[in-house]
Amino acid sequence: NGHCDVPQRHSEQGKYHLGNWVRTQRNKKNKDTLKKRRVDLLEQAGFEWNGKKTLNDKIWDTMFALLLQFKAKNGHCNMSTDHMEGGKNLGGWSVTQRSKKCKNTLDQKRVDLLEQVGFKWCEWDEMFELLLQFKTKNGHCDVPQRHSEQGKYHLGNWVRTQRNKKNKDTLKKRRV
Repeated sequence: NGHCDVPQRHSEQGKYHLGNWVRTQRNKKNKDTLKKRRVDLLEQAGFEWNGKKTLNDKIWDTMFALLLQFKAKNGHCNMSTDHMEGGKNLGGWSVTQRSKKCKNTLDQKRVDLLEQVGFKWCEWDEMFELLLQFKTKNGHCDVPQRHSEQGKYHLGNWVRTQRNKKNKDTLKKRRV
């Protein structure tokens, strides 16, 4: 079948109640009574501890696969917030992942996966560094609104956003 999502009532060869066994393994893991060796073996087999993946899990996996596709083409994981990949808003998804991490609502496994592929969490720091480089080259920070760096970083828009936030008093104090 290509997966480990065994229905609870499933049995093999008419006598092995595999569905019940799977449920028992999940319960033991939840109670920390399943031996580490067995946990490792089950995970290597692709065992899902929470049972079937939810729709949100499947969507996340799809978007992560698109991120990998983007990185394979571009050599990095940085994109504009409106970047579309495979007909999906990968840029918006990336923003959401950063936001969830800041709020500590992004699952640690997902954080680890994203970090393993070079996903950058704090775009602000990168943009600030680009602004400093712009200032070194040009002697000022008056970045034209349509100015981009390296063909992908919309520095002009970012500077405008920072100024707007400052004027609205919504820019974090440490960034002023």
